Amino acid sequence: MAPQAACVHEGGGVERRAAHHERERQRRQREAAGGTTEPAAEEAMDVEAVSAADVLAGVEESGPNYALPTAREGQRERRERLRVDETAKQAGHTIVETGTHVEILGEQGLWWPATIAGREEDVDGRLVHEVEYDGHQGEQYWHMLDDEQWRRATAMPT
Repeated sequence: MAPQAACVHEGGGVERRAAHHERERQRRQREAAGGTTEPAAEEAMDVEAVSAADVLAGVEESGPNYALPTAREGQRERRERLRVDETAKQAGHTIVETGTHVEILGEQGLWWPATIAGREEDVDGRLVHEVEYDGHQGEQYWHMLDDEQWRRATAMPT
């Protein structure tokens, strides 16, 4: 069994890297065949020179082209999650899946976009949802969605 990768590559950089590897493979084949190592004219036109500043600006704008893999849910955690969900369902509490994009009505009358990061049973037995508001990564807030005005977000955040 192959070792699991520390991160999963995604985004536009993956395609560019794959194209680069393919060009290098073709260059090595030409070199091994005793031919010229210079790329063909049409292949040379496919390569675009980009300044480092442009590359860094693109990474800053869209983020890195990798994502850390999510840890696999263990059997104990899965059983606890299912127990909490079943208890909440029997009590008639709102259950929103982790990763769901929602909007929560704030005190100012504005809808705040957020993502459900988790849920668990509170000390009083009610279901509380861990919410991460868009633009405030790393800051989690806990909400009892039964006590809040909320709705599912219609558009995914960018």
